[in-house]
Amino acid sequence: MTSSTDAAIHVQSLTVDFYDQHGWANVVNRVSFSIRPGETLGLAGESGCGKSTTAYSLFGYRRPGSRIREGNIQFEGRNLLGLNTRELQSIRGVKICLVPQNPASSLTPSLRVGHQIVETLEAHHVCAGREAEERTIELFARIGLPQPQAIAKRYPHQLSGGQQQRVVIAMALACNPKLLVLDEPTTALDVTTQALILKLLIRLKTEYGMSMLYVTHNLGVLAQICDRVAVMYAGELVEVASTAELFHNPRHPYTRGLIAAVPRVSAPNENQRRLRGLLRREELPPGCRFAPRCHYAQSECFAHPQLLEDVRDDHQAACWLWPRVADLESAVATG
Repeated sequence: MTSSTDAAIHVQSLTVDFYDQHGWANVVNRVSFSIRPGETLGLAGESGCGKSTTAYSLFGYRRPGSRIREGNIQFEGRNLLGLNTRELQSIRGVKICLVPQNPASSLTPSLRVGHQIVETLEAHHVCAGREAEERTIELFARIGLPQPQAIAKRYPHQLSGGQQQRVVIAMALACNPKLLVLDEPTTALDVTTQALILKLLIRLKTEYGMSMLYVTHNLGVLAQICDRVAVMYAGELVEVASTAELFHNPRHPYTRGLIAAVPRVSAPNENQRRLRGLLRREELPPGCRFAPRCHYAQSECFAHPQLLEDVRDDHQAACWLWPRVADLESAVATG
């Protein structure tokens, strides 16, 4: 695994709770991972598993009624969770930038999109005046917006969803960040536009030499853009591996279920182990949180939590059955 000193960002034991009518509820539990310089790490899992909460914690964001109970996020030699608001503002939108799921929510409807980029450049003291305007046009051209000078004069509602997302990406790149966090950035886009945005992101990562954290439930997207993937379930990481290794040799039953659920035109009726049941946080056992939905769970699984352990170099799984999971799957399928 990558050491904290070699990583662009290193997250250790991140634990986040939300407060509801029943008291404090754990939504992210002792999550640890690193993102290497120039790497794209995918964070995958079902809706409600804690992906976005984990991602926003990198900025020190805490929604009302939440708390970061434990953790350490090392970035450029500092623990981001120990910084005050002023110190965080020197990092948010400058060194670590966000591309959200809904681009319209990041754009001010009453301002021309070009002016919004200029404001970003001036607010972070990158450049100002005419230089900022020229930089904006350059950014728009670089991200593939046609007629960038004309686009700069338009309001958000005058742009398509794909164009809005490109503008938000330009805004995130304005200060040459070291880490770009993307929270389901293509979910609201049609398939063709989604493919174009993914191709753009792959190119921009190389051009800017930055790292990325890509949050999504779409495994097909992760296969296209990510170097490594971390799979999350009920607030915990259950498997981390290179993208190729994860898709060809998944070892956690949840990961295998997610991959089996991806539709395949070549084998639409293939008998694979699908996920069963639903995630119910109120029913989580003290042991493995996936045990109630696992086809192979044994009594030990419900009683004792399993931490990530090495399957091989750069591949970890949080399941003590991982050496036998393929055989167990075959036995269930034929039995």
